[in-house]
Amino acid sequence: MRGKVRHFHERGYGFISCPDSENVFFHISDVSPRVPEPAVGDVVEFSLSSDGQGRPCAKGVHRINQPADPCGPVSAPVGLH
Repeated sequence: MRGKVRHFHERGYGFISCPDSENVFFHISDVSPRVPEPAVGDVVEFSLSSDGQGRPCAKGVHRINQPADPCGPVSAPVGLH
């Protein structure tokens, strides 16, 4: 399945929103790679599973897009060519 990270808590869990299902819980241990941590808005693919109480949860979560570099593109300093 595909969805977007709707929420990610610093304790290592979050929720994915997807059109076919209610919000799906995920844990950082099911995300690959774990660094950088998932961010709200990341598009992810995952396998839909269920926890011990029958609630939907995501397994094998991986990003389709990587977050943009917050520093932007690297350019030469002004005056140096």
